[in-house]
Amino acid sequence: MISPVDVVTWPFRAARGAVVAFRLWRQLQADADARICLGFKRQQEILSEQLREAQARRDASEEQRVRLMLHRVQDNELAYQQSRMADLAAHIVADRAPSGVIGPDLPKLPEPDRAGLDAAAMAVRALAPAKTFDRHFRLGNAFYAAGEYLKALEEYNEALKLRPDHPDTLNNRGATLDGLKRYEEALADYNRSLDIRPDYPATLNNRGFVLTKMGKLEEALADLDRSLDIRPEHPGTISSRALALVKLGQQGQAFADFARALALKSGAPGILYNRACAFSVAGHWDEALRDLAAAIAGTPRYRTEARQDMDLEALRSHPEWGPKFWELVGKEEEPS
Repeated sequence: MISPVDVVTWPFRAARGAVVAFRLWRQLQADADARICLGFKRQQEILSEQLREAQARRDASEEQRVRLMLHRVQDNELAYQQSRMADLAAHIVADRAPSGVIGPDLPKLPEPDRAGLDAAAMAVRALAPAKTFDRHFRLGNAFYAAGEYLKALEEYNEALKLRPDHPDTLNNRGATLDGLKRYEEALADYNRSLDIRPDYPATLNNRGFVLTKMGKLEEALADLDRSLDIRPEHPGTISSRALALVKLGQQGQAFADFARALALKSGAPGILYNRACAFSVAGHWDEALRDLAAAIAGTPRYRTEARQDMDLEALRSHPEWGPKFWELVGKEEEPS
């Protein structure tokens, strides 16, 4: 008979059991790796001794045979180490990188992870291409999140060589090209993604966002409204539409949308950055700086983006508020 106590405590005991099982699996994996590596070393020691004996006997044919075997063992050890590095890379990416569709307001990864991502990318390139689509895709997401747009672009390009019509990868490369201010290319990727998977709300949002930056406001609003028809309470899309509405001169509706988006996701850096751009377009300088400072505090890569964002041009060049803007963002270039 199952008691009420069992019903209450079972999930906690099951979770604890899962943690213990995972730790045991990791330990067994580490032990297996150690045994395999030791096996490679032992084989090399035996073959090295045989090589010395063949050289002492001046047996050229035996020396050549042993050398070939030794090189083969060394190649196998290197291939195994590369495979293990790539597996580690996959774990790094799976643990820290976002999966699926991403957009232009993804948070920045902590600095220590950036070096790990570079190592992971090198490891993945050591693998056979047929095995690497998911790793390239996830590395692209991780580099995007870290603000490393050029490296993200490399990973998405590699992923698309393997699966040219993958809609998530096309969408994510579009977001990366958007971050690089290559808006026409970003639009082309969003179009391809939506041709393959029509009416996908995240991609409609992203395409609407880049159309807003290109000044194609009516088209942008059509995409954003369609996305909100599908996901009515998505704060990022509400924020994107608000920016388009400001540029169409509909300030009342725009700032009501920003308030609604922040009520759904309080303090979100991407929404605050968009509202800073909207305040700049509307000529509300103090509010623009306030939101920009809050956005940068949450996502430091916005400091770099703000230096070139055309929606902030009026703020950057303002005789009184421009110096305060540059004091906030600084003039040194950061890696992007």
